[in-house]
Amino acid sequence: MNLFSADKVLSDFVEKAYIRLLEAGYTVNSENIKEIPYGVTLKTGKSEKDLISAAIYHTEKKGFSVVTADSEIKSLLLSLITNVGTLGSDEAGKGDIFGPLVVCSFLMGEKEEVLLKLGAKDSKRMKNEEILDIYEKINADFRDSFSMVRIMPERYNSFYQNLAEQGKNLTDLLAWAHSKAISNVVAKRNDVKRVLVDKFTPSYSANARITAAAGGIPVDFQVRAEQDPAVAIASVIARAGYLISLRQISETLLENKFSLIPGSGAESDKLLEEISASYGHDIFDKIAKTHFANFERIL
Repeated sequence: MNLFSADKVLSDFVEKAYIRLLEAGYTVNSENIKEIPYGVTLKTGKSEKDLISAAIYHTEKKGFSVVTADSEIKSLLLSLITNVGTLGSDEAGKGDIFGPLVVCSFLMGEKEEVLLKLGAKDSKRMKNEEILDIYEKINADFRDSFSMVRIMPERYNSFYQNLAEQGKNLTDLLAWAHSKAISNVVAKRNDVKRVLVDKFTPSYSANARITAAAGGIPVDFQVRAEQDPAVAIASVIARAGYLISLRQISETLLENKFSLIPGSGAESDKLLEEISASYGHDIFDKIAKTHFANFERIL
């Protein structure tokens, strides 16, 4: 029988959270733990007179999330999701025609646990302003906690062409970038205990290359790995690097006449046509991923 929720995974997590809060000196009344749609609410605090509400949500698709006004409680609960010493790795820009491909590996060590209170989650569920704000804070004080590999369009297109001539594809490029980011962090930190990669391919050779880059540290490949805070923060840093690059390309190569956008849909097609009319086709090798099907549709 599940004690707190019909969702066994959630119920087990709430039980761990209950114990962790008590160990940290918080008061938790089990009678105040209530099941709600997709989650559980509870009230906790340092005393019965100072109780604060917290909600823990869980779905198979999105994983766990914690909502509370108290950053210390939020950090404490989120620390249950990840293991200290986890090096998370994720990418951004893979499905965006403009801008670079960016991969980031981020280590959730003991000193990085304070970042849990920032509220980082899968970057696809965050606004650009939130992403850039969190990145600014991490980049200021935790430079040795991550490595970002940014492959700008001109270099990306050259890599992609060379790989295609060898019968390889984007998977191989991603494997190289993840391997580079992971090995960079492993080289400068001695507290990496586990590597967790947001799984992007079933390819044995690609995953073997990444595993080798970890230098004997256990490596896990998981679908929707952003549920782990280490991977979530890696995804935020990677997306921030991508967004910053879009802005820089717009300012320098396009002289602020056009603002590049994420994505690869109809708005991107329209922007491609407008840029082509002003700069010609040659500019695209420097600002876009030229193997995208968009070019076949509009050029």
